[in-house]
Amino acid sequence: MKRTICIAGLAIASLPIGPVAAASCDITETNCWINGGNCNIKFKNRTGDSGGSDGDSNLNQTSSAQTVTVKAKDSSNDKTGNKLDIVAGASKTMNIEKKAKKDFDYIQFESADFGSVNASKMKCADVIAVLNGNGTCKVFHGAVTNDAGAVAWYIGYQCDSGNVGGPNDATAR
Repeated sequence: MKRTICIAGLAIASLPIGPVAAASCDITETNCWINGGNCNIKFKNRTGDSGGSDGDSNLNQTSSAQTVTVKAKDSSNDKTGNKLDIVAGASKTMNIEKKAKKDFDYIQFESADFGSVNASKMKCADVIAVLNGNGTCKVFHGAVTNDAGAVAWYIGYQCDSGNVGGPNDATAR
């Protein structure tokens, strides 16, 4: 009996404690990483512009100048490193290599000024496409109308580099 309890105790003790992390965004196969260059993305805040950045998202770009916060986050939705606050019309660069060392999963864009504007996420596949391109993206303010006619506001992104943008799924309808 004592032996059975001891073996059961060892089995329980070997189980992982706490949440198990999911896979992070692996950028080691991108052109910038392989060629020893800088794996950076330059974000341009175009929230004050009224058109031109909504191509690969399902948002209609509208003009609403605001500061956009850009954060790399992990699978637990925790920030990995410093965030960027980009005022309307300005640009800032995020060093993706540093975020990769902290196991980021996605990049989030949100309004620092308006709580009624929904955040959006740049998935790992889009980050990789941008890094394999010229490393530039625009963030913008946009709207989407659902089937019932309700309007929702988002911070979207459009990257000429990699020809990606978002949000463009059911979360932005």
